[in-house]
Amino acid sequence: MLNSGDQLLVEIFYLLLPGIILFVTVLLVSFFYVRRFNRIMRRYKIQKLAEVENERKRIANDLHDFVGSKLLKIKSELHDSLHKSNEPVYYNNVAQGISDLNKFHDDLRYLVEYIYPKELMSGNVRDGFLRLADDMSNATTEIIMDIEFEHQPSRNVMHQLYRLLQEKISNIVTHERPPKIFIGLYETIEDKEGLLSISYLANHPNNSKITKSKRRSGGRGLFIIKERLKVLKARIQSEYDYGFYKENIIFPID
Repeated sequence: MLNSGDQLLVEIFYLLLPGIILFVTVLLVSFFYVRRFNRIMRRYKIQKLAEVENERKRIANDLHDFVGSKLLKIKSELHDSLHKSNEPVYYNNVAQGISDLNKFHDDLRYLVEYIYPKELMSGNVRDGFLRLADDMSNATTEIIMDIEFEHQPSRNVMHQLYRLLQEKISNIVTHERPPKIFIGLYETIEDKEGLLSISYLANHPNNSKITKSKRRSGGRGLFIIKERLKVLKARIQSEYDYGFYKENIIFPID
């Protein structure tokens, strides 16, 4: 037999039991819907970024096909006029015009490749990233790329990585201007994870003083980077030691 105190505790427990059950149920249902909401938001972000990639591809193809064909036609007509011209002044003017058109055509090809590189269509990871490093190097900053990737990541992972790195390099070159940026793209077979490593000397004499708060601040570029990191389910490890900044972006390959 229970004494009066124990009996009271049992009665209180039974009185509270429906509330406890209701609380636990609400908690579990809330947890389920929060996870479901996060999955829906991630799919939405992937879909929106995929739409952006498709639009970039369309613009690049339109520039290549329409504007490129028009430039070829104009150059052909100028070449024809050049051969028919007997006046040295006109000849020089037409020749200069052809030279300017050739330069513009080359710039257009570069723009098309920047908007949507052909490597993204073929799925060639190594050539795509090596080309990106080469194209984004300039007179003040050299980008050195090292790739050790045996398995081909999914097309979505490759696209997100490429755009993420493109935005990262652009921000570093624009705001910090280091003499060299070292980039590594590796994979760990055991964990089925990829590692994107970015490091550079941040306190180069040509740079203004770099602070952590400055790295956290940013506009549209930083927002895009964060969105792509979420889509990749990536986690970041960073360190800043004696002016040398290193950032590791770890992401699932599949």
